[in-house]
Amino acid sequence: MPYCTVCKQYADYEYDIDLSNGNHLHSSCLIKLQMRKDEIEAVLRRQNSQLILSLFAQTEVANGEAASQEEVRSLSSELTKLKNTLTSIYDFLPSWPPDWDERKRHLIQQNGSICSSCGEEADVYLVHEIPLCEYGTNELDNLELICKPCHESMHGPGDIFDSFTLNPSQSEFAPQVKEIQSAIKNNQKIRFDYKKPNAKTWMTRTVVPDRLFNIPNSRDSGQTLCVEGFCELRQDNRVFALERMQDLEVIDY
Repeated sequence: MPYCTVCKQYADYEYDIDLSNGNHLHSSCLIKLQMRKDEIEAVLRRQNSQLILSLFAQTEVANGEAASQEEVRSLSSELTKLKNTLTSIYDFLPSWPPDWDERKRHLIQQNGSICSSCGEEADVYLVHEIPLCEYGTNELDNLELICKPCHESMHGPGDIFDSFTLNPSQSEFAPQVKEIQSAIKNNQKIRFDYKKPNAKTWMTRTVVPDRLFNIPNSRDSGQTLCVEGFCELRQDNRVFALERMQDLEVIDY
């Protein structure tokens, strides 16, 4: 029986978030953590603004305000713990995490804007070494900075950064790609049966598609054609490999 990694209560396989490290999470628990983090950050911003104003006005801090500094320290400590908890969750989300830009900034501060492929300084993008749909993670060790030319040389033009272009070797997926592109253009949903690796049964998914893209296979030099979109079952963005889909249909809202 799976349990939520936050509240330690029972988590439903079908309707809650299954993390890629085998843990599970209530969507409501994640939202509460995120809301509490935002709330504390707002309080601390107000405190900092008041402190700056008092310094410019050259006024002494009143006793009541001085006492509130204890609260500030307590909130700062709580915020640090919340960020660490959220980071440990985001590491294993089966989709791009909310702190994606922060992870990119961290790697740039650590290594500079250097492409991990050609070694040149460039306008770099953050990508996964092992793709999410092949059970890669969002951990920093699985992320790399890469420039657009190098990415296109590996995966073809129009991949991730621009409009999608179907590779000749993927012609078998042309009908599905056409339907998905139509759904994206016309603001429609797609419904299909999906089977995860090593799963015994197919599960029906309804998704609001956002984009098609190719990602490298970790097992060989080929590519995996995927669609990313909002999954109604998981109530979150998910990535699906077309090779694991069947009975695709476009439906209206």
